[in-house]
Amino acid sequence: MFMNDTQLYLAVGLPVFAVLLGFLGNVLQVNTINARLTSLEGSLNARLTSLEGNMNSRFASLEARFETLVGKVVELDNRLTRVETLLGRH
Repeated sequence: MFMNDTQLYLAVGLPVFAVLLGFLGNVLQVNTINARLTSLEGSLNARLTSLEGNMNSRFASLEARFETLVGKVVELDNRLTRVETLLGRH
């Protein structure tokens, strides 16, 4: 039993063609995964940037409140110093 040329070409060509199709499928799948990872990275960067801005504004608000409280304490200390001076208790 001998193979004719067509049978030989099919016997060799079909597996090679299947391997090439598999390789192409893997390349396309890797590109899809890379695109999804890039999209996820962009989304995470946007969310982290938003979170950073939110935290910065909250810290700025806390700093302003702290400065107000420090000012009130200084004002209270000045008043107490004047009262002590008036009472003669240095």
